[in-house]
Parts: sequence; C-alpha cells; structure tokens
Amino acid sequence: MNLPALDPTDLKILDILQDEGRLPSATIALRTGLTESQCSERIFRLERDGHIAGYTIIRNYPDPATRPISAIIRIVQVSGRTGHDLQRSMESIPEITTADLMDNDHTVLLRLQIPDLERLEKISAFFKVQSAVLALDVSTTQPLYCHRPAPQTIGS
Repeated sequence: MNLPALDPTDLKILDILQDEGRLPSATIALRTGLTESQCSERIFRLERDGHIAGYTIIRNYPDPATRPISAIIRIVQVSGRTGHDLQRSMESIPEITTADLMDNDHTVLLRLQIPDLERLEKISAFFKVQSAVLALDVSTTQPLYCHRPAPQTIGS
C-alpha cells in the first residue's frame, strides 16, 4: 500500500498534536490556516494512515520495521485491594495507552504500544511482582479496526 507523502501542513498538525495532544480541531485549524472541516479530514487521514494512534504521534510509520507492537496485559487483582498502588504503577509506564477496570471482578485490562518484545517482558515482570496482582496474562495483538467517534452535541 502506497501512502501519500506528508506535506508541510500535515507535519504542522503532527507538531501541534505532539505538543498539545488534546487540542480541538478548531484550534488546530486556526493555527494551520485550514478550515475546521479541512483540519478534521486531515487528522482523520493521519489517524487512518497510522501517523496518529491513541493520542500519540507516530512518526515514520507505517513502516513495519519501526511500527510499535500492540499488546494487552490482563491483570487480576487480589480481592479486597483498592488498586491504588497498581494504578500509580501504571502511571509510570508511558507505553500504556488505556487502562480499563472490568466490571465487578477486580480485573484491569491494559493496552500498550511497545517498541519491542523485550520491553513487554520488562513491563509484565514489573507488574507480576506487585502485591495487588493475583494473576497476569500477556498477549500481543494486531489492530484490525480503529474508530474515533465524531463529537456529538448533547441532546443530538
């Protein structure tokens, strides 16, 4: 698959998002001289083409040799633990893109983007020795679909 080259406006958008990843597209549009619609379309294309993922700027992708590995770590916590120590530990690992607490069973699901399997092993070993962890499963994944819902107005 041959992807279009990034132009100076695309690079400016990536620079802005790298510095301030949660800016609304209207603000990015003002800074780049685009309309909000044009800016949103470009951001969508950059996401689709693999340059933006999970609010993380990914440069030089989708070159398979440099693409990060997607992984999921499922952690079952010891019943009765609050999980505060585990949560503080998660905050120290920048490769974690999301952390979800599953309903009523003390299970945490971590999604990661990691540079290599060695780093995944280090992260999983780090969690295995924590006192709040009862069990831990690690899987690498291949993203099949990524959807970013369009913003909705309340009441729509």
